[in-house]
Amino acid sequence: MAFIYDPATFKTIANYLGLADKNLRDELDITIVGSGISLVTDSRDLISAAIGDASIGNTDLDASATLLQAFRSKESSLSSSLISTYTSLITAIDTYFSSSRAKTSRNYFNSKTPDTTLDFVSSGTASSVGLSYFRRLYERTQGTEIITKLYFCSQAAGTISAGSGLTAYGYTSDFTNAALEVRLPNNYVGTATTMTVTGLSSTGTTLSISVTVGSGNSTADVGTTQKFASLSSIGVPAGLGNTLIEIWVR
Repeated sequence: MAFIYDPATFKTIANYLGLADKNLRDELDITIVGSGISLVTDSRDLISAAIGDASIGNTDLDASATLLQAFRSKESSLSSSLISTYTSLITAIDTYFSSSRAKTSRNYFNSKTPDTTLDFVSSGTASSVGLSYFRRLYERTQGTEIITKLYFCSQAAGTISAGSGLTAYGYTSDFTNAALEVRLPNNYVGTATTMTVTGLSSTGTTLSISVTVGSGNSTADVGTTQKFASLSSIGVPAGLGNTLIEIWVR
């Protein structure tokens, strides 16, 4: 049996935990017929209808009003009580990784070596839904995005816009914000060259940062402490034309 920190094993755990969180969230979706919250609401409506009956006696009215309040209270608290159900498991996972690998699960699976490569997006596979919910669960618990590939492109030199050459991979509308990193996965280590990364910062302003890549390195930080909520474009220099460029969470 593979160890927990084996990428394939942990990917399965992350997928299962993400699907478990999805199931709870579905129970809180009032638009889903038969969900937990919809059934509680339907029950409350029946109680309200009974109270509205003109023939109801005072004793029954008072008792029904108390019951109605109990249902309303549960409606109000159901979201907060269920939403944090699995956060303790995320904390326990990171405690395990810190003890066994000296890093959190996020920092261990940085996809920079074969042993630490885990695609937390897995677009187009049976795991994509569960992993997407796991990423959101992790971010809610730990306040940081998991290290994933957000965008990629392989275009001629020029300004490459998101959705038109700069393709979103792990980026989705519920992404919060993170410090970023440029990766040249085909191990480009030629002459140092500068490219520009432009997008929306974590504070809501437009942010444009020059990044030097190459000269023996195939990765480079996008700025220092700056965080992006999304990207709008990257400027591909002539030296990187048609080279595969990836933008990752750092």
